Amino acid sequence: MTFQQEEKPVYVFKLCLIGNGGVGKTCIARRLCFDTFDANTKLTIGIDFYTYDMPIIINGEEEFLRFSIWDFGGQEQFKKMFSYYIHGANGIFLVFSLYNLNNTLLGLDWWNNHLQKLVHQDTPKVLIGCKLDLIKDKKKVDALVIENFRKKHSNIPYFETSSKENFNIRKIFAEMAKEILDKNEFPYDKIV
Repeated sequence: MTFQQEEKPVYVFKLCLIGNGGVGKTCIARRLCFDTFDANTKLTIGIDFYTYDMPIIINGEEEFLRFSIWDFGGQEQFKKMFSYYIHGANGIFLVFSLYNLNNTLLGLDWWNNHLQKLVHQDTPKVLIGCKLDLIKDKKKVDALVIENFRKKHSNIPYFETSSKENFNIRKIFAEMAKEILDKNEFPYDKIV
């Protein structure tokens, strides 16, 4: 969504997409911001930045909030930069691939442990299972593994997505906005 250049967002939130390389973080950001999907998306080198404006109603008036989206490269060599880039995050998406559940969901333990060390235990987080479109014809994803991960991590909200089919992409950002607004007790009527 794009608003006029002279209009100012009522809120600006820094959101971070974190998880192992190749799980679908960049595809989520590009689907939201550009409404595109490329199955041959290359791995992120370091970090990419995106901006997205989301309408919000405050005191009956339509305003907008702005997401500054930070997409971290999940490869091992970029993990040493993590503490620098996560600083100031208002919301964090923990992203894994439903298609490669065991390797990518378990990989989130490293990211989450470092979030705790960096004093982000209270930062709103949402768990995202990507690539739902790839498992439709496969055996059912082990829901118990995902549920155990959620319980281990404070019953983190969980959504399944497909960037290819544009399934739940905007919904996860609306949910994150709600989590951040509610945590900080910022006034709003509803997210549009």
